[in-house]
Amino acid sequence: HTLEAAARDDVLALQISAPQIEFAGPVARSVAACEAGDRAEVAGLAILVEGGVVGWVVLKRGTSAPDWVPPGAAVVGGLRVDVRHQGRGVGGAALGAMARWVARQWPEVSQLVLRVDDGNVAGIRAYEKAGWIETGERRVGRVGLERTMSLLL
Repeated sequence: HTLEAAARDDVLALQISAPQIEFAGPVARSVAACEAGDRAEVAGLAILVEGGVVGWVVLKRGTSAPDWVPPGAAVVGGLRVDVRHQGRGVGGAALGAMARWVARQWPEVSQLVLRVDDGNVAGIRAYEKAGWIETGERRVGRVGLERTMSLLL
């Protein structure tokens, strides 16, 4: 909600791979959903490296989160990193920064949760390296088998 026009344009210009779009949807739809959401329960975060936008993620909690999200948790929706910046540790660094942001801005949130496509090996590796653990059963999602992962704050 506080993205300046230039940063919003940079988020919308991110180059996202076709598999990421298939799983998480287009960035423009994510930005629009964030802007239309309840500011107390939905936050869109631009991922910055050296002042430039290289990624985007949406966090939801409360009634704005999907029904599978436990009480007191926030869900990470569609973490996206521009293809030109993948493989450089941006996603892992963003996960740490995101957890710190949630702890400061939403101190009542005790954990972060997400679902990740079972075939997203690089993403799963980044989540595990950042301290996330697989919780619960694997489920069939919109695209295929998904893992549910969580991080206690």
